[in-house]
Amino acid sequence: MEYLYHRNERIPLIGFGTYRLGGRDRTAEADTLKHGIESLGMTLLDTAEMYGSGLSEEILGRVIKGMDREKLFIVDKILPQNADRGAYRESCERSLRLLGTDYIDLYLLHWRGRAALQENVDRLEELVRAGLIRHWGVSNFDTHEMEELFACEGGENCFCNQILYNISERGAEFDLIPWCREHDVLVMAYSPLCNSYEARTSVSADPLIREIAEREGKTAESLMLSFVIRNRVIAAVFKTSSVLHLEVDMQNVFAPVPEGDLALIDQKYKCPTKKCPLEKI
Repeated sequence: MEYLYHRNERIPLIGFGTYRLGGRDRTAEADTLKHGIESLGMTLLDTAEMYGSGLSEEILGRVIKGMDREKLFIVDKILPQNADRGAYRESCERSLRLLGTDYIDLYLLHWRGRAALQENVDRLEELVRAGLIRHWGVSNFDTHEMEELFACEGGENCFCNQILYNISERGAEFDLIPWCREHDVLVMAYSPLCNSYEARTSVSADPLIREIAEREGKTAESLMLSFVIRNRVIAAVFKTSSVLHLEVDMQNVFAPVPEGDLALIDQKYKCPTKKCPLEKI
């Protein structure tokens, strides 16, 4: 595993997402998650109270039971409707019980709700002071929302903005990612292998992507991940349901993509030249 360093934290460049964890074969999913942690160093673990209404948190909690907690970096998220009614502590404590841990490393507002941003910041800061979370951040915030957040008292303590970002959805590169870097906010990409099966299949079957991947000793999927983490300043979280698929996705993933191949990718999957609304799921 390779790491990035952000505000004195060492964070794996690639972590395991748990969206839709708890499908038909929960044993295989749990085994894959455990393999990712123990064999591949995927100790960045992303979940949310929304995922399976707590089921993903519960399964993750069972998998990490008995592991060295200090080696894990757990990301969890509160639903806006719970944030809007001021239920930060209630939601956080419920997540802690399901995870079987005393603290969450990074707690995110899943997307913006109706409550004033200052109220959200104040509640998150209270959780930090209570020792229930170590850092807080947001998810699915566009540039103007980040500017509003930073205008709040304590808003600059936002550790991370988790956003949709991948090789075929690059709108955030125009202004949001540079803004976050300038203001010392970690960007964490979700759906780095595209946001749908159809989109992922289209990219992975692209002759250009397959040619570059073969030349670099990667799979199409690992090339897509390599692209997202190419500058070593963006972390990525994704989910897969089997150990075999995980190994395919991670094949030679940390080998840098040569500039010439990045230029070819840019020609096909173009970087935006104007502001685009942030893409979300």
